[in-house]
Amino acid sequence: MLDGALHRVRPFQLYLFAPEMHVEVPEQYGEFNFYAIFFEPIRLKKARGKYEAIPSPSDSLSTGLIPLHHPQQLLQRIIRLYDHSKQQNSKGSLALRIQFEELLHDISSNESQLPFVLDERVERSITYIEQYYTEKVSIEKLAEVAGGMPSVAFSRLFRNETGMPPLEYVINVRMNQAKLQLDRKNSRVKEVAAAVGFRSEFYFSRMFQRWVGVSPTLYMKRGTLKVAVASSLGFEDHLKSVGLEPVCVVDLFHYPGHSKEHYRERLHSQFLELKQSSPDLIIADDYHLEFRDQFKEIAASVFLDFSVWDWKRNYEKIAELVNREHEASEMLTRLELQTETTGQTLRRVLGQERVAVMQVSHRAIGIQGLANHPLNELLYGELALRPCKQAPEDLWRVEMQPESLPVLETEHLFIHQHHIQAGSEQLYREMTSQAVWRQIPAVRDGRHRFINNWFVMSWTPLGRLLIMNELLAAVSDSHSVR
Repeated sequence: MLDGALHRVRPFQLYLFAPEMHVEVPEQYGEFNFYAIFFEPIRLKKARGKYEAIPSPSDSLSTGLIPLHHPQQLLQRIIRLYDHSKQQNSKGSLALRIQFEELLHDISSNESQLPFVLDERVERSITYIEQYYTEKVSIEKLAEVAGGMPSVAFSRLFRNETGMPPLEYVINVRMNQAKLQLDRKNSRVKEVAAAVGFRSEFYFSRMFQRWVGVSPTLYMKRGTLKVAVASSLGFEDHLKSVGLEPVCVVDLFHYPGHSKEHYRERLHSQFLELKQSSPDLIIADDYHLEFRDQFKEIAASVFLDFSVWDWKRNYEKIAELVNREHEASEMLTRLELQTETTGQTLRRVLGQERVAVMQVSHRAIGIQGLANHPLNELLYGELALRPCKQAPEDLWRVEMQPESLPVLETEHLFIHQHHIQAGSEQLYREMTSQAVWRQIPAVRDGRHRFINNWFVMSWTPLGRLLIMNELLAAVSDSHSVR
């Protein structure tokens, strides 16, 4: 980790460290060899006919990882420089200094020679957008700038390269510029609207609300907002992980097994609590869409998109709404580092042993698959654990009745009982009475255990850290017993 940013150290990489940089290397990675060149940039200042050497930061190279076009060739240069430095009377020699200056020059030139990531035609159109986003920008004009392409072909190329249509990209640039200007002290919505190409302040506010989730006026206050959470996915942990305590947390979902009378009482008490907390903003998940009108009477509301199960995008969106982007970035970096080290430990301990996760509800038994859910992505993607053979590769879960349960080929089985008040305990007893249950290796060897609701926990950084800790504890216990 360099100043909070995660880098995976690999052969033929070059890094530039500067004074006061924070460098952190996990102990689990062991030892590795590297060549280090220590130097101090100086600036020559002329005063009264004499030159004075003043320490100065190096402006010619960016700190951190330096991208290289021909790293192997550069390594050989460094090795020759190292060998020369070990010779007698070489320290401080002019020849050594010249070699070093040439090396710096080649590194600087190498940086500028890296190939473009995007298609050159798309690059030209993006440059045009960034220069003229305050004016009316048409697809025809962008296609012309790209090199006289047909509009349809250009739109297809642009979307393939950037992930969004050209005009949507234009709006994105305008809104990003608007957010920057709204963050400035004493900014005014009307002036910002005009500065990013909107003639109507009302239309700008409506577009900003649709694009960002809150009005421009509320966005300007985002660092001081009182925020409430209405979520069944633990979104309050998003706020806590960036150092913000919500003024109120409610979960208005009608869970199976709760009577209508009990739910009605709980709904009334939670709405009362929400009103009394007087929030400026309510952050809600899609499970609460039916309460949109009631929330509007209390405070401005943002409903996070649930159409794509992307927990990280939700997290970054929430962090932006409360002006905690930097804290969220640091949290994600540390989570990635912890995931990497935890995955290495688990894979080393487990070897070829497999892991399966099961949820037993009042309706069915669900076996987690390998895709399309934050929990699956964590277990089988980021941690790279071996799944059981019955885990579907392209589904997030496969559900079945107890009598249809196959012999799961897994050495470790983690079980969550969901909606116990609705009758999941009965279904669990039916499942464990089946003959195939005792044939599962994890059951036969006593390596099956109940878990907390990992399915909800996997939606937040704090929850994912807890899942990994519980996994480590469970695997360590099972292997120590053996």
